[in-house]
Amino acid sequence: MNDSAWYVVQCRANQNFRAQENLENQGFTCFQPRLRVEKLHAGRRTHRTEPLFPGYLFIRFEEYGPSWHTVRSTRGVNKLVAFGERPARVPGKVVDALMQNSRAREQGSDAEPAIRPGDRLRIERGPFANLEATFHGYKGEERAIVLLDMLHKQHRLNLALKDVRPLAAHA
Repeated sequence: MNDSAWYVVQCRANQNFRAQENLENQGFTCFQPRLRVEKLHAGRRTHRTEPLFPGYLFIRFEEYGPSWHTVRSTRGVNKLVAFGERPARVPGKVVDALMQNSRAREQGSDAEPAIRPGDRLRIERGPFANLEATFHGYKGEERAIVLLDMLHKQHRLNLALKDVRPLAAHA
């Protein structure tokens, strides 16, 4: 593959992995950047790996060979991303950088949640900015329930996760 280059394949809905598997079975080199995400499922935070670009993956082949017709007819593939009649080339440097960063994103976080009940936090924004609190739990995907000691009483606050930081980050 001395004249090969990277291109982008648009996959059929929810068939990224099927398209990649079928293309690789035909001998193509494919790359699908992924990242590890934390989701709320049945009240519990779970981690899973998802495509960074849902519905798309990168493929390497020779532009002027019969390959691109084979790619378009592969199960799970919708089409090659193209401008006019020619498939759109992706610079090798871009794909190399995505490959390098993808490893870090996939490994991202362990099965441990970023913040656990009992962890000490600093409130970053809002009327309670710069105060310390204790993390009590999650409320939805983007909210946190924290306990704030103030006026000899513990107050329960519902704050945006983006407005709190674990104290270890400030150490």
